Amino acid sequence: MPADDVVEFRNTGLERSEPLKKDLEWFMEQGHTIPEPSAAGTACASYLEELCEKDPQAFICHFYNVYFAHTAGGRMIGKKVVEKILNKKELEFYKWESTMCQLL
Repeated sequence: MPADDVVEFRNTGLERSEPLKKDLEWFMEQGHTIPEPSAAGTACASYLEELCEKDPQAFICHFYNVYFAHTAGGRMIGKKVVEKILNKKELEFYKWESTMCQLL
């Protein structure tokens, strides 16, 4: 996907990298070890970068499905995890700067 086309997917408010980084730092503070990315994880990331270039429509389909999962069922699952095993510690990953309807 040409660089100018990718711009539409940046600064949407849907980005999860920084909130996820904060959550991982919190887990480390709790004494948990954060593993290095697996070969499968890095292969998936490389595949998505390649897909973005070679088949933009497929990449957009993936992008939509991932964000739909995080914003719909993912929030419900996250809430249950927080209630059951994290002593109600709200994870940054599930916090959004504006309402989900506006973001989507």
